Amino acid sequence: MVHKVTGGCMSKEAVIIKNWPFGKGEKVKLTWIGEPFKQNNKWMVHAYFKGASAKRRIILDWASIHFLSVEKYYTDGNLNKGETIQNAEVIDINLNGIKAEYKEKDWEIWGTGFKEKTKSKTFNFLKNGVLYTIPIVEVIRAVLAPNKFVLNRILEMDTFESYFTYEMKDGKLDIHFTSEYEPKLLKSEKINHLAWILTNISVLRMFNSVGQDVWEMDKLKFDFLLDRFNIRARVEKKDKFIRILEIIALNKKEINAEEINVFHPSLEESISSNDTKKRKYISNNGKGDRELDSDTDGSTKESDEINTFMISHEYERIPKINKKKTGRKIRRSTEDKNTKTYVLDSNNLRTTADTGGEDLVRGLEFRNLAEIKVGGELQEFIEVLKLLEKRQTIKIVDIIMDNLPEGKKFSKLNDAITRRKYAIGKITMIDESEKCLIEIEREDKALSMLLLKANKLMNWKRVCSILILGLVNESGKWDNKKIDQIEKMGVLVIRNKHIKRSAYEKTSYIYDKLR
Repeated sequence: MVHKVTGGCMSKEAVIIKNWPFGKGEKVKLTWIGEPFKQNNKWMVHAYFKGASAKRRIILDWASIHFLSVEKYYTDGNLNKGETIQNAEVIDINLNGIKAEYKEKDWEIWGTGFKEKTKSKTFNFLKNGVLYTIPIVEVIRAVLAPNKFVLNRILEMDTFESYFTYEMKDGKLDIHFTSEYEPKLLKSEKINHLAWILTNISVLRMFNSVGQDVWEMDKLKFDFLLDRFNIRARVEKKDKFIRILEIIALNKKEINAEEINVFHPSLEESISSNDTKKRKYISNNGKGDRELDSDTDGSTKESDEINTFMISHEYERIPKINKKKTGRKIRRSTEDKNTKTYVLDSNNLRTTADTGGEDLVRGLEFRNLAEIKVGGELQEFIEVLKLLEKRQTIKIVDIIMDNLPEGKKFSKLNDAITRRKYAIGKITMIDESEKCLIEIEREDKALSMLLLKANKLMNWKRVCSILILGLVNESGKWDNKKIDQIEKMGVLVIRNKHIKRSAYEKTSYIYDKLR
């Protein structure tokens, strides 16, 4: 028996791009979706639209791709009312057991105010003499990440354990969600999709590899590992070539569990109490159309579930979902003069990164050292950088300071709650050569500071990303394989052990090694 589940439904409210660059009422065609990139601490994409007299490139949040389909027409920036041409062909395609070939092709895109070189990245399937091709972004959008929560997670580095742990035993899948996973996301279609990922090792490996390759190689590239790939799609046909433009349905998914047990703090049994409330919250959020603003910095914790296009996922069999109570919580219903009132002031301006969960792992963005104010264990590192910047042969020192990407126990401090921080100091010398220092909040761990030097210009963001990713994967040890990898790129890695010295003595010691 086939069970059909939709990843979303048509929203009654419009989802509109702010500052739409085309004329009112003009129908414009989406020609391509670019690769994700970091801007203002969030993932973005370029979407390329062709109007009657101009081609435009628009920056959108990564989470906007659920609303985007190539060769569809959009009017007045309204993303959830894309239209297809009248003779668009929709067909069922069974590619079970057909090996996918990853293909890259260089090409240029140009339009009003831009001309850029990029790559077309697709998976190609050859069956019975017919070549099927599909953009890799479409595989992410419609297959691996059909809802906002998983879409925002897929570019991170194996971060599911921040939101839940799971265990398979005797045919039952137990998912223990943390409070980071919002109760509104406990809908059956989202649980079913997570269960499909977790109970199929090839799907889980494919999902995790997306974020890992983005971190390690700084580009979107992954292997297609699905053995079963049965879809319904909008296509463009030409002789023995079929271009898949939009996946409308993914059919015959298998969840390899008899039952799914869901545990979440919100499922605690509520007990009424006559005690007065300590606080209450009043939402000041009005209804109406949502404007998507790509300039909004980061994403919020509040996860408005803006509905997307119909993406249908069909299952061979849907296991029974049991929502388990994990304890008790007290519910206070009365108020008095001591009850504090908080007004949640929210307008309809949204970044689509808001739709599906917490902030993504932030990218590596250098800032001026003067902007940084910090206490705690990394304070001395900042002092050393400031002292280095005063040296005559050093032109400027920039810094990155942020939380380690999640994915392992080491990502948090010993209290298992506080995110562990890292800091990277990029030192530009008078002769324009660059060096980097990487320091980590160590607590009681014997972890060296790294000094990186090269005789040529380097992409330090990528180099440091590789090392930080390796550090987290190795649970708090510098990964020797990653160090070997960047040394082959021409980077000299020097480990500096931490010894008891004053900030001035440490500055002199490091300065001598910089030269």
